[in-house]
Amino acid sequence: MAKKRITFAMIEAGGGHKMPALAVYESLNRLYPGKYEMKVLDFMKDLGCVDLDQVHKTTWKYLLTHPSLTKSIQTFDFITGPVNMQIYKLAATAFHPYVLRYLRKEKPDLIFSTHYFNTMSVAHVRKTYGLNPVLINFLSEIFDFDSYWYLKNVDHYIVTSEEAAHKLLRRRFAKGKLHAFPYPVRHSFFRIRDGRQKTLGELGLAPARKTLLVTLGSEGIGAISTVRLLSSLVRRSLPLNVIVVTGKNARLKRQLEVEFGEAEGATRVVPLGFASNMNELINAADFCFIKPGPATTWEVLSLRKPILFAASAQLSENPNIRYAVRKKVGYYVGLSPLRFVRRIRELMNDDALAQVQRHYDRLDLKNGADDIARFVNGVLSGRIPPSPRPSAPARPARRRRVRALRPIRGAVRSRR
Repeated sequence: MAKKRITFAMIEAGGGHKMPALAVYESLNRLYPGKYEMKVLDFMKDLGCVDLDQVHKTTWKYLLTHPSLTKSIQTFDFITGPVNMQIYKLAATAFHPYVLRYLRKEKPDLIFSTHYFNTMSVAHVRKTYGLNPVLINFLSEIFDFDSYWYLKNVDHYIVTSEEAAHKLLRRRFAKGKLHAFPYPVRHSFFRIRDGRQKTLGELGLAPARKTLLVTLGSEGIGAISTVRLLSSLVRRSLPLNVIVVTGKNARLKRQLEVEFGEAEGATRVVPLGFASNMNELINAADFCFIKPGPATTWEVLSLRKPILFAASAQLSENPNIRYAVRKKVGYYVGLSPLRFVRRIRELMNDDALAQVQRHYDRLDLKNGADDIARFVNGVLSGRIPPSPRPSAPARPARRRRVRALRPIRGAVRSRR
């Protein structure tokens, strides 16, 4: 018997879309080895719709570096949601022929989408042409989302917080399609091969010193702000290791090398580009300064590190900050050098670090990767049937409820 096929349709425009797909992919492989034929695709790019993919990623890169504009657009989205949905659907029409070709050729049994463009396009194509893959939408934001995530034409819709579930239900989303799980983190993320001493030693850093990890996303907050914040540390000669992961931002890496590469003093700054060992870098750090995206926030939470948050790039990131601050494991510093330095001074004290760990002890942190994988297996095994959907040109079938919303107890326990 041929293996059933699963396509993970993400868009590599930030870890929030990619990492959950990889987490569920890894869990399916671990729990059901060899049972499924699976692909994780940068969907628009890998299907050949290169021009639209480039426009989308370039636009998003620009918006990340202009957060005030991004938040203004998102505020407008909330006010004019139905109109914006039509605009987004119209923009996705150029992608439809590529999706149709893929569905007809590859015949996936299930598509697990972590981006609204992918979900919109697959939903439209399968309805228009009477195709049958099961469509699961994964909401990549945790507590909040914009109007373009209100996607009704799916079989199942996965969220990772009760807040997001309730927001959808308030907008009369079909309860039978909605499923709540803790946020998924890759199991491989918890496999720490190199300990703190080796990780820091290979970077030429003293393990005896406190270590700050700075990771602000591939684009981040820009070179000027990052250099200003780090300069405020260096001027104060704090005995501190600072590791800065710049990702794809080669310009920032070069500027940090120029500004701090030859500097001698108590504060050592080591800029890195793309890092394949983020789990080991987080593990080696005493505290982390991050952009409050969902994937990075939950990975740092999972390794129980105190978090200093930079300014958010979009409105849906603000609840991530509020969650960690409310639980007393995170602090908002924004782009203020004074707040930045003050919090780091506080956390360089062992008693302050121990206090954060006591707050972590009170959290019920779960990892939803295995639960979501079991859910996907249940869908493909027929134990969890999809909601009825029309196939063109049939009349729309009346919806029926399949199952009740599963409540979440806690946000992210790391199962190692």
